[in-house]
Amino acid sequence: MTPASLSRRRFLQGSAVLTASAALGACRDEPDAAPTSTTRPTPTPAPDGTLVVVTLTGGNDALNTVCPVEDPIYRSARGALALDPASTFDIGDGFALHPALGRMKALWDTDRLAVVHGVGFDGLDRSHFHCMDVWQAADTDDVTTGWIGRWLDLGGTDPIDAIAVGGSLPLLVRGAKRAGAVLPAGPFVLPGDAALHAQLTDQSAEDDDRSPLEASVARSSIDLLAMADTIGPVVATASAEETLTARLQTVAALIDADLPTRAYAVDLGGFDTHAAQATTHAALLAELDTALGDFVEHVSDRRQVTVVVYSEFGRRVAANGSGGTDHGGAGTVLVAGQVRPGHHGEPPPLDALVDGDLATSVDFRAVYAGLLEDVLGIDAGDVLGQAPKALRLV
Repeated sequence: MTPASLSRRRFLQGSAVLTASAALGACRDEPDAAPTSTTRPTPTPAPDGTLVVVTLTGGNDALNTVCPVEDPIYRSARGALALDPASTFDIGDGFALHPALGRMKALWDTDRLAVVHGVGFDGLDRSHFHCMDVWQAADTDDVTTGWIGRWLDLGGTDPIDAIAVGGSLPLLVRGAKRAGAVLPAGPFVLPGDAALHAQLTDQSAEDDDRSPLEASVARSSIDLLAMADTIGPVVATASAEETLTARLQTVAALIDADLPTRAYAVDLGGFDTHAAQATTHAALLAELDTALGDFVEHVSDRRQVTVVVYSEFGRRVAANGSGGTDHGGAGTVLVAGQVRPGHHGEPPPLDALVDGDLATSVDFRAVYAGLLEDVLGIDAGDVLGQAPKALRLV
């Protein structure tokens, strides 16, 4: 198709496809008591922090990530899957990091890592889809918008205020009125030549005769073109590999470029370890360790950056008969970079399980509330409604 053949109708159709597939998407319970924290002092960040959300999909095994290695109940329940204490990294209070998390231990030793124990929500049903929706929506009843998306609704003005690096737009960054941008892995170049882009720009110009839908598509197309102009040069040499390392390298490049983006989202899949868990889990944690370690080291002198790492649920305490673990309950959240380091929350006791799972001792919304207030600088109640009191992690 040449620029001359680009009709208004074709423009609207094409813009909608481009917008949906490649670039942009353009609401409770009574408050609980504040969770406990055991932290070491750390400087208070500037109010204009940057948040990076890392989603581990599949249900990460919290017990073998931050492990109560000396607990006899753990060793009995896990059998051959129990970690050897001599190979783990001690972080105090009876816990140790998995042997693959050497970089995370270095962050712990330099006061750049926090561990939040027993994080979950009431009614956790072990469903990948439902639990992930709840985590990303920050609501157990209404999963139509994400918590970062609602933050965007309240004051976002730039199409790149939030960016998800990956292949799709997660619920996390979808609001009722606005949504974050999606940046595929690798260089970001829109199809077509300069003449076609010029006509797209012309076709997107303000027009009072447009229907609301047409106007929305036109605005999204303008945002798409602006995003390509702004981000394209920054990621011209970015790796197209679908790895966490590549995605966080892209985030680091965008931070280096001093974009207005305040929130980023990336993910790492494969954590549904029902069988042969030991090898698979070690490899996944090693990828997380390298990617996160490199990222935090790179950005530590550039901006106040906080990274939160979560999964939709943990695994059951007892190993199954296939050398793995099945869907469980509460899990562990890691927070790295600009943090109040140390242990947060109350570790669920292994002798007081809930149907074989770790009990929830920290409402996940308390974690989000702290990040909203101390990183993004907004009252958590405006985004989360009557959420529990914020857990001070930064």
